[in-house]
Amino acid sequence: MIFINRIVALLLNDPVGKAPNISLDQTMITKPLRSVLKVPVVIIFVCLSFLPEVLYAAPLNEPDLEKQFSLVLQEKAEQNFTLGLALGAGAAKGFAHIGVLKALEEAGVRIDMIAGSSMGAIIGGGYAAGLSVTELSDVALNSDWLDVLQLLDPVFPTRGFIDGQKIKLFLDDLYGGRNIEDLSIPFAATTVDILKGDLYVINEGNLANAARASSSIPILFNPLASGDRVLVDGGMIDPVPIDVVRSMGADYIIAVNVLAFPDGKDDILDFAYLSGDDLENSKSRWRIPKANEPWYTAGQPNLAEIAHETVILSMALIAANQVELANPDVLINVSTGLAAWNFLEAEIAIKKGYDETIKALERIRNPD
Repeated sequence: MIFINRIVALLLNDPVGKAPNISLDQTMITKPLRSVLKVPVVIIFVCLSFLPEVLYAAPLNEPDLEKQFSLVLQEKAEQNFTLGLALGAGAAKGFAHIGVLKALEEAGVRIDMIAGSSMGAIIGGGYAAGLSVTELSDVALNSDWLDVLQLLDPVFPTRGFIDGQKIKLFLDDLYGGRNIEDLSIPFAATTVDILKGDLYVINEGNLANAARASSSIPILFNPLASGDRVLVDGGMIDPVPIDVVRSMGADYIIAVNVLAFPDGKDDILDFAYLSGDDLENSKSRWRIPKANEPWYTAGQPNLAEIAHETVILSMALIAANQVELANPDVLINVSTGLAAWNFLEAEIAIKKGYDETIKALERIRNPD
């Protein structure tokens, strides 16, 4: 208030600051100012009256947030900003998200909101529903190829080879039948209308349905429907939903791309040469898996794997460009080295996600 009175005094040619303490009512009614200055002074007074509140409400700018997050990781400051997590698509590669969550928890990072695409929606939805990292790890690690096959319900392929109802029931049981609006952490999943190419964000209703829609890989899984919309994997357009978590109100965004290309392959358009004389028809080997042999090696490659890897490669190319354009505050690129169908070696993906997150956080904790 002293600062405001001083400004008023200067405007009234009262440089020593003898203008009386005034309120808005006094200015307008009981203490009329000079007629020429009356309106401008009132406007300035009102604006300055709100100035402290505006300043206190102003969000931290980007350099301030980066510094503040570094202090949080050093345990020298509280996390006074909202942090959003964008978990990307990637099928079995997406088990890396569990390792990411573990590393963030150990670093004391509070996650205020999550957006997920495909496997990122399945893992992120479970975490938002209150499942611990240990519980998510147990589901991922304690499954053999029979468990995986029991989740598949093949159908005559009118829209997909797998109906997906068993997966939906499994997820509903895992999530405890929760709705998105009842989750402990705000959550959203992405899905795409394959007919029109429109992106949709699912931010309410049954969580299992949302995760199922977000992970409906075209050709492999029967799409879900909403009216005349035919909904498939959100990763087809938005493999790392940075824009979605930003729209949810996150001040600071950590994005996780599990479709990252291997280390050293920075140029996604790199190529090599072949001779046409060396080309021949490929052959698929079909047999019953041997004892302790991953089921997915029984046919290399089979029709489902070719369809799946085609989609995953397209997502990877989109993700590589998307994360560069969307410019998250922290980008964690994870190259698991696993095939997208390799659901039986989750331990490798989890460790990769954990290790890459530790590296990223260390760079922020000690920028020098």
